[in-house]
Amino acid sequence: MNTAAAPLPSSNPAGIAAWLMLGIAWLCFLIPFPGLGMFLGWPLNMVAFILAVVAMAKGGAGKGIAQLLLSLVASPLVYLVGVVVFAGTVSAIGQPALDAQANAGKGRQQDITIAPVAPVEITARQLHRDYEANEVAADVLYKGKRLLITGEVASIQTDLMDKPQVQLKAGSVDQVMISGLSREEAGALGKGDTVLAACTGNGMILGSPMTRDCELQ
Repeated sequence: MNTAAAPLPSSNPAGIAAWLMLGIAWLCFLIPFPGLGMFLGWPLNMVAFILAVVAMAKGGAGKGIAQLLLSLVASPLVYLVGVVVFAGTVSAIGQPALDAQANAGKGRQQDITIAPVAPVEITARQLHRDYEANEVAADVLYKGKRLLITGEVASIQTDLMDKPQVQLKAGSVDQVMISGLSREEAGALGKGDTVLAACTGNGMILGSPMTRDCELQ
């Protein structure tokens, strides 16, 4: 009695190719290389989608439904994971360069901060002459700058706030105002004394160069 031969299972090349295209597409999504996922991964994912449709048309829904759903649902998630991986890689590569720049900037700032600015050494007479010749140019040279002023004490007084003020001779009637001395420093001075004062230039008022934050040297 003849028996009918069992039918051989039909092959599904389109479904297999869809799995292969999906795997390559996901690999492209996850490799941290610029443009690889966008320009190669997504076209391959589209090919996998089409192959899944072909497999379903030839062998039934069960032959390609998994590949089709994964190309629609899983591929975007894999792509997002790849974007995160790429961003992390770029950050890891760029961070040492940023740290080096920051350290270099700090080093330059420290160099600028540490480097002392030498005070301008000048006599009271010369300071008055410079302001008398050109107040604007003298402000550029001396205002806000640290000065070492040498001169002869002309008078010792107090201002309206009862703070000491010492006038240095800068000519027959011309004077330079020294402000900011402690009462002890000013009290130890006498008319005719020659002093060396470290001050900050403070412009000119009523024909006399002014200073602040002075200390006797």
